[in-house]
Amino acid sequence: MPRKTMKTQLELFPDNQSTPTALTPLWRSLPDDTRQALTRLMARLIAEHAVAADGGNDHEA
Repeated sequence: MPRKTMKTQLELFPDNQSTPTALTPLWRSLPDDTRQALTRLMARLIAEHAVAADGGNDHEA
């Protein structure tokens, strides 16, 4: 069975000037419930990352 060749990072992420990009909506233009949900999700992600980076210790240093 022939082996697949590995792609380089540049092949995975082509030059952004050659491909159109979608505009990110302004934060204030998002509905309130969407902003609240995203804020909760980001806070959870940050908190989980902090715990993982700390080695899972729940006590203060």
